[in-house]
Amino acid sequence: MKNTFLGLLAALVFAACTSQPVTNFKPIVAPESSRSLPGGQVVGFQNAAGGYSWLGIPYAASPVDDLRWRAPRPYPAWSGRREALEPGSPCIQYGSPLYVGGVGGAGTRQGSEDCLFLNVYAPPLSQGEASEQRLPVMVWIHGGGNTVGHAAFYDGQVLATQKRLVVVMINYRLGPLGWFVPPENISLTSSNPDPDLSGNYGNLDIVETLRWVQSNVTAFGGDPANVTVIGESAGATNALALLVMPAAEGLFHRLIVQSLGFGFARTPSLEASSGTVQILRRALIATGRAQDSAEAEQVARAMSASEQSAFLRSLDPWAIYGTYRRDGDYGRVPTVFQDGVVIRRGELRDLLADPTTHIDVPVILGTNRDEPKIFMAFDRRHVRTVAGLPFALRDTKAYDLEARYRSLVWKADGVDSLAEILSRSGAPAWAYRWDWDEQGKLFGVVDLSRIVGAAHGLEIPFVFGFFDVGPQGRMLFNDGNIEGRLALSERMMSYWAGFARDGNPGRGSDSVGPEWAPWGADKASPRMMVFDTVAGGGARMQPSDVSRESIFAEMEKESMPVGERCALFKATFRNREDDWADGAWRRFAGGACVGQRLGS
Repeated sequence: MKNTFLGLLAALVFAACTSQPVTNFKPIVAPESSRSLPGGQVVGFQNAAGGYSWLGIPYAASPVDDLRWRAPRPYPAWSGRREALEPGSPCIQYGSPLYVGGVGGAGTRQGSEDCLFLNVYAPPLSQGEASEQRLPVMVWIHGGGNTVGHAAFYDGQVLATQKRLVVVMINYRLGPLGWFVPPENISLTSSNPDPDLSGNYGNLDIVETLRWVQSNVTAFGGDPANVTVIGESAGATNALALLVMPAAEGLFHRLIVQSLGFGFARTPSLEASSGTVQILRRALIATGRAQDSAEAEQVARAMSASEQSAFLRSLDPWAIYGTYRRDGDYGRVPTVFQDGVVIRRGELRDLLADPTTHIDVPVILGTNRDEPKIFMAFDRRHVRTVAGLPFALRDTKAYDLEARYRSLVWKADGVDSLAEILSRSGAPAWAYRWDWDEQGKLFGVVDLSRIVGAAHGLEIPFVFGFFDVGPQGRMLFNDGNIEGRLALSERMMSYWAGFARDGNPGRGSDSVGPEWAPWGADKASPRMMVFDTVAGGGARMQPSDVSRESIFAEMEKESMPVGERCALFKATFRNREDDWADGAWRRFAGGACVGQRLGS
């Protein structure tokens, strides 16, 4: 019985969080895949889809020593031929197998600071053919809360080969190595023109990959004037940030935002519990340069800002991680904040409403119908477990109700509100919802269609047409759903490829799907594509009009005791910093809810 549930866990992890091939495929150098890049020559291999793959290509210098917490620097040119057969190291992170793209066992130390690599997938073109092609380019930004993840957990070979695209998948710095305000930046209230001091190093890495694409992608047959960026979850936040990053102007031309993970963080306080000042003091104590907080404060005051930064840069990267208390501070690591240099300051929706304050490109926005279920499936409030793993729902109605409202908030914040703004401010926007839930029952007992459903991250294998996630993955992607699953994947790949080609998904690159109309002003008209198999209603257009206020009004009408409605509100609006939700909490249920929105 225990092995059965361990199998279920593996299925959820591999299928929902990755598209990493786990076959015994051994790459062999394919001489015809040799490409001459500005930095040197690379050679890849022929992949299982029949195209070529190049893995572990460096796009920037290793951000170590004095380059820690600096904007990325060019990677030195190399001599000879570099074999790009294996992916580069993941960026440093704590193992988190239950998160999107997580690496290794929970809490284990994973990755390296030397991690600025990317992977390229292309159709089987000779070097001469590649030089004559100008194929659409897709750049994938992985998710994982900006604290975990790895480009090699995803595979672009099928999408690239079948739809004749060049797919680039990237690593970027994570956690406190990706977002950190160095001591030299003593003022976050006025713009400092030096990107080295911005704090948004993960975002700067992403811009650097786009610069790499501009300089290198023609060697693989790609068109640097036709680049589509795709991000999922936290990667979607990073993708959206590109719209308000002046340095990204001209580096990309379309944007796909899948399951937008969260908004921008508030500008970090240097004195906060996880701010630079406290991290410095803890590091001084940990290294024996101070005995307690009072002495650490004195030592820090005696150091110049440059000396403080030099000290922090001299530490082992895991010593930096060790200064964040895992029981609280780690969840407050700065991520994607508006520093005023790399990322424009201002209310995001105001910036997106003004064509002069954002990069105006066509955008696709979408969410999954059951976004939170991949996380709720391991929540013992809702799910009965064996050996800590899900077996059955305690209360099916309560489970579905919470999942529905949380998914609606995800959609209101990440799709409808943004599509409304973007469609009025210039370039068109398209919206979708992904509904596939045909996993069935595991061993005839565990109802995966109900427990997992159309959960967060599950659409990724459909976008890339890559379901080779090993034997455990067959529990989700099995012979019983293969026909509908592959047909749905083909439809999605066709729309994504059509959008990458023309900036308009239309009827897909094969011109056989229903017309995907852009978001329009008429709320009653079909303005959202629903993706499902034929058995689930097929790909089809539907009206969509979801806002926080509409969710609030609908929740008010739920037929349940006030206490249960208040609990539902708390479960739905879960962000720690959310001014709107704080105000709505005070007026919900006629002001009858007791205590704080989060906490008591």
